[in-house]
Amino acid sequence: MRRAIIGFIGVALSAALLAQDAISARIAGVAMTDGGAASYLEKLTDTVGGRLTGSPQARAASELILAALKEAGYANARFEEYPLELRWQRGPAAGRLVSPIDRPIAVGSFGWAPGTPGEVVVPVVDRGVPASEEGVSLDGIRGAAVLIDPPYLMRPGIAKRLAGGGAAAMLIPSHKPDRMLDTFAVGYPRAPLPILSVAKEDTALLRRLLAKGPTRIALDVRNTFDTSPYRERNVIADLPGRDPAGEIVLLGAHFDSWDPGQGAEDDGSGVAAVLEAARVLQSLGVAPLRTIRFAFFSGEEQGCLGSRAYVVAHEKELDAHRTILIMDLGAQAPHGFFIQGREDLSAAVVARLAPLAPLGASGVSIDASFDEDHAPFLAVGVPAFTLWVDWGDYMTRHHAVADTFEHVDRRWLAMDSAVMAIAAWSFANAPEPVGRRLSEAEATDLMKKTGIEEEHRLMYGASPR
Repeated sequence: MRRAIIGFIGVALSAALLAQDAISARIAGVAMTDGGAASYLEKLTDTVGGRLTGSPQARAASELILAALKEAGYANARFEEYPLELRWQRGPAAGRLVSPIDRPIAVGSFGWAPGTPGEVVVPVVDRGVPASEEGVSLDGIRGAAVLIDPPYLMRPGIAKRLAGGGAAAMLIPSHKPDRMLDTFAVGYPRAPLPILSVAKEDTALLRRLLAKGPTRIALDVRNTFDTSPYRERNVIADLPGRDPAGEIVLLGAHFDSWDPGQGAEDDGSGVAAVLEAARVLQSLGVAPLRTIRFAFFSGEEQGCLGSRAYVVAHEKELDAHRTILIMDLGAQAPHGFFIQGREDLSAAVVARLAPLAPLGASGVSIDASFDEDHAPFLAVGVPAFTLWVDWGDYMTRHHAVADTFEHVDRRWLAMDSAVMAIAAWSFANAPEPVGRRLSEAEATDLMKKTGIEEEHRLMYGASPR
């Protein structure tokens, strides 16, 4: 009798696994042949464009996403709002060499940085690539534009140091080709001085001139801040699960972007893939065991503001969030998922990614990061993973004017959409959750072990969340 029962259970389990594989195949077929993700992305980029947090364009994007979810059958699609401390608008930025030669230089403001008080003519001082914040000499920087190329994590501290020393502006060399400029938010909600990206080629020219003698430039940057009360929003929708325990697998991306380009790869591609995953799963008429939640966050570029607000708003439900899956590295060839140092989950994740093997996307990397919307979940111990894709030329167009729709590979976007949908379905239907939530102390230890504690400090300051 016992053998018969075991045999019955084995047959039932095998049948369930075959059914899951069949659903995964259906998901892949629809996602990779319908072209839905590319259609979403084209509409987002061409009708809305760049989507600066707190801007009318970001608001329009949220409305577009909500409408798409409603059209796909998600009657529960909704906004979740949070207060935005400060809005910022990019104004014109002009740079020009005035001595020893007269020539324009390509400059662009970093986000949430002030402008100059009209046009200013200032000397240029070169501080190279600093080894530490404290090692940056303040000698001779008062009233000067300081050309400096610090590592990303040093930028906020060095900006404060330069402002304290009376610098007129901080000039950060762009490492992109063809005079393309870069942009980031350094010191959100308000940088302490004007911070500008300078084209790689113009940086080289400035340094050649400085090697021969004093060099002066004119800068005219006209950014503005808006301190009036404002509420930014995330967009949320649920595919309800059968499990009465109310457990959740969250699939996410961020719809805000920088404004020089269209925000097509960063992170329009992630938005399109998650929207397509939502549409495909709804269209199949299947109910997962656990609820699959689709989350479209705002404010990621200013330090994961939307996902941080989500974690705070859903604090009492975080134990029910069993897996977080984020896409935010562009539409490239998928390999699997970064599991953010959670080696204890590796075997379970490998098992859940098995249906992705035919797509070459069943791999697991333990590498960790803290610069996408998984970070706020990671900080509170919730298992949070990010899609692992080829880098391709993503960093060339990232945060730049060339981040536009025509550069996105539709084939990889379709495949990434399939991968995100299949992964969500697999995790949502696992017999057991992929792993436990870490305690706050354990989460802190994990961030130290994986070397991301400094990124956590930069995002959160003294606050644990």
